[in-house]
Amino acid sequence: MTDNWLLARPEVDLDEVRALARREYGVDGELTELGSQQDRNFLVRGVDGAGMLVKIFHPTVDAFAVDLHIAASDRLRSEGLLTPEVLTTAGGARTTQIVCADGQVARVAGFQIVDGQPLSDITDADGAQAEELGELVAEVADVLAGMDAEDTDRNLQWELGNALAVVEQLIDDLPEDRREQCLTAARRAAAELDAVAADLPRQVIHGDLTADNVMRDRRGRHWVIDLGDVATSWRAAELAMLLADLMGRTDDLAIVARAVAGFDRRARLTDAEIEALWPLVVLRGAVLAVSGWSQLRIDPGNDYARERVEHEWQVFARTARVPSAEVTAQLRLAAGRPHRAGLVYRLVLSQLDAAATVDLGIRSAHLDRGRWTVPGTEQALVRETLASAPVAVLRYGESRLSRVSTDTTRPAATRARCVELWTRPGVEVTAPFGGILTVDTDPDGGAGAVEVRDAGVVLRIEGIVLDPAVADGAVDAGARLGRIAELEPGLGRLRVTRRVRDAAPGDVFADAEGEAEAPGAADPSVIVGTDRVPDPVRATRRARRVREQAVGAAAERFYAEPPQIERGWGALLIDTQGRAYVDLVNNVTAIGHAHPEFADRISRQLHLLNTNSRFLYDAFAEFTARLVAHSPDPSLDTVIPVNSGSEAVDLALTLARVATGRRDVIAVRESYHGWTSAADAVSTSAFDNPHAADSRPDWVHLVDAPNAYRGRHRGPDAGAAYAREVADLARSLADEGRPASAFICEPVLGNAGGVIPPAGYLTAVADAVRAHGGLVIADEVQVGYGRLGSSFWGSTMQGLVPDIVSVAKAAGNAYPLGAVITRREIVDALAREGTFFSSAGGAPASAVAGSAILDIIDAEGLQQNAARVGGIIADGVRALMPRHPLIGAVHGTGLYLGIELVRDRETLEPAREEAARVCDLLLGHGFIVQAASERQNVLKVKPPLVLTEADARRFVAALDAVLGALRD
Repeated sequence: MTDNWLLARPEVDLDEVRALARREYGVDGELTELGSQQDRNFLVRGVDGAGMLVKIFHPTVDAFAVDLHIAASDRLRSEGLLTPEVLTTAGGARTTQIVCADGQVARVAGFQIVDGQPLSDITDADGAQAEELGELVAEVADVLAGMDAEDTDRNLQWELGNALAVVEQLIDDLPEDRREQCLTAARRAAAELDAVAADLPRQVIHGDLTADNVMRDRRGRHWVIDLGDVATSWRAAELAMLLADLMGRTDDLAIVARAVAGFDRRARLTDAEIEALWPLVVLRGAVLAVSGWSQLRIDPGNDYARERVEHEWQVFARTARVPSAEVTAQLRLAAGRPHRAGLVYRLVLSQLDAAATVDLGIRSAHLDRGRWTVPGTEQALVRETLASAPVAVLRYGESRLSRVSTDTTRPAATRARCVELWTRPGVEVTAPFGGILTVDTDPDGGAGAVEVRDAGVVLRIEGIVLDPAVADGAVDAGARLGRIAELEPGLGRLRVTRRVRDAAPGDVFADAEGEAEAPGAADPSVIVGTDRVPDPVRATRRARRVREQAVGAAAERFYAEPPQIERGWGALLIDTQGRAYVDLVNNVTAIGHAHPEFADRISRQLHLLNTNSRFLYDAFAEFTARLVAHSPDPSLDTVIPVNSGSEAVDLALTLARVATGRRDVIAVRESYHGWTSAADAVSTSAFDNPHAADSRPDWVHLVDAPNAYRGRHRGPDAGAAYAREVADLARSLADEGRPASAFICEPVLGNAGGVIPPAGYLTAVADAVRAHGGLVIADEVQVGYGRLGSSFWGSTMQGLVPDIVSVAKAAGNAYPLGAVITRREIVDALAREGTFFSSAGGAPASAVAGSAILDIIDAEGLQQNAARVGGIIADGVRALMPRHPLIGAVHGTGLYLGIELVRDRETLEPAREEAARVCDLLLGHGFIVQAASERQNVLKVKPPLVLTEADARRFVAALDAVLGALRD
């Protein structure tokens, strides 16, 4: 018997642990114990948030083992892997010690705290996570293989070279009805392992790299923790620990196989290692099973062990019931090898090696210009491909854009879990490998199917006119099965799927939430000899981490876990998993996503010239003339292109300053105007900047937002009351000898969620400001360009002729373009100070973009569409108000609407949390909606102007359903 395999946690004085943390590491705070089988781990966190992890090793763990732990940590960190830093004591040492209750001395190390949680606590295991963890395990193994340590062999209970001995020693601690099953399986697995053990690479490994010991921090990064089991073992044992964990958590061999695929991609497995993996997994499960019960016998107060004991039995039971040979066949396929060593697959079709792939993915250029929405597109692309290749391949794993539903409330299954081989009817079909054949004949004489089974691998081929002699029974590799049936005139299709062992057939196409690979719909690509498409879920998670790392927490994004959007069409956005959403937030993309004319005109200009606006070219003159023709008033006859809304507002403020010779500005509270220094100075949105109102420069003077719904002034006289506030301020500034250069305001309060200022407000304000020589700036960045439906400009709708207008967003359809529209004499004032140009704003491609947008808005009647479709939404939501008291008001007009949610229609208490929940639930219905206003309780509805009536009605119905779900 080895005593080191029966270790109860050391008893320690908690006050002494706290004193040690304070004395040696300068950290004082309450202790929180974290689970462990044989050591003690305490989180110490002070009131200031600073903290550390105190790890007390079992007294039997000697100095060499602790040093090995620290050396492994240093090694991982030096190679760029994330693992908690080992802290130094007040005396500069890497460890210290503590006296346990029984008088034994235990070694202690302090570790950096990771601000995150173990993967096992925060997420269910899925295929994408398994693959990523497989890669991480391989990377850790690769780094630890280079460790320079003398004797890293340790007689550990968890080192799988000791597994059978551990099981045999501790088997009596298992409940009696489980002992024979566990011991028999462990001995069988050990014998299977012995057959290949001599060929297995050995090295230093982590020894327990599972979802319990990988933490995800707030930035989505993965940290490797708990290096207490570092020792020399088989490299394959490192991966086996993860596979056992995944099998215990999911009971899904397809997910387990993806971890193997991830590992092999990073560090190629040998055939012997693949052969050893499942025996090692079974042994790991057996060790966990007996160890958990043994730990409870010697340490009955160990809640950590008690909570895990049944789960650890399940790990064993799930792994032991599957024959190693059949699992090994699946793992070989996952690693890109034939399911038997030495096997060479035969071609299913004679000319398959000359096949061409049809790209049906979300980014496919073949599906541009809306071709993906046309019925029969897949077959049309197949015919085009077969004009130059004998076989057309449609790949496994592809989210087919051609199958995406444009009705976002009824998402389609788009992710292929099959391989399709298209060719001319009558081509011979042969068996790719030998095994047991099952024939599925169409009783009507049409296309049939066969299944070939070998070592737990089941391959199904559909679309065959079977030869009469083909029958159930043994079949040889390369045997003729029949000919491809004609699916439609001149086209035949084989659909090839794979199942794992006795799994029931799975769906051939999965929806966006479905697993990329399942036991009943596993990847046959290796057998067929075709490429597969990587799981888009992995790419999405990687993109989130890269973005977070690159731009940091200050960069705003929609949703905590946003979909990865890679294509748009009209008012639709499509993610990489094949789900479409109606875009209800994108007032930037006025004419819709991927408008063909817009793209063509810009592309053509980029082939000609793109430079800065100080050169002479037609595009600049054409755009400025087109915009002047749309100006709010003939007096506004001059346009200066810029590159953004922030630059437009900045320039507008500069023009006001130089034209009046003054610097003071009157701005409206709760507004957002941009991020340049000047634009930010007049922005007072507390959501964008919580300290905005208190941090304005002395030349900015604030007035209340003219919100007659929830502001200080309400009712029919609200407009006059709010206007008097501006008039009083303008008069006061003039009396102080610092009259305002300008008043700046959005004609419709976009940041407030589309609130329309009360009648008469803007014209009265203009009169008051101009009475003291000031100018009026209309910030039309969000609401201009026909969005309001009843008028092209918000100022026109309010009966206001501003002095300066700033535009952007819709002006460029997400291209870098904005503009300032004003009078000639105001621009001439700027010329007296100097010249102005904007590198991107007036560039030829930007100018062409600007002209194209104005042309398309006019030609397609998008302003009229905004009025009609916006009315459907506004009327529809108002009709919901009697049964949904959460709806307080519907603000705005046209396709700039705000649905304000309140908990009480009398007190107008903002329903901020409910609004956030509504946005999340609407995403599930296929609508992208976000909250606005200082209170974040107004649902913004400002979609592309091409939004359809059908999508408007679906949105109202979806909102009805979501609000009903919240109420219930």
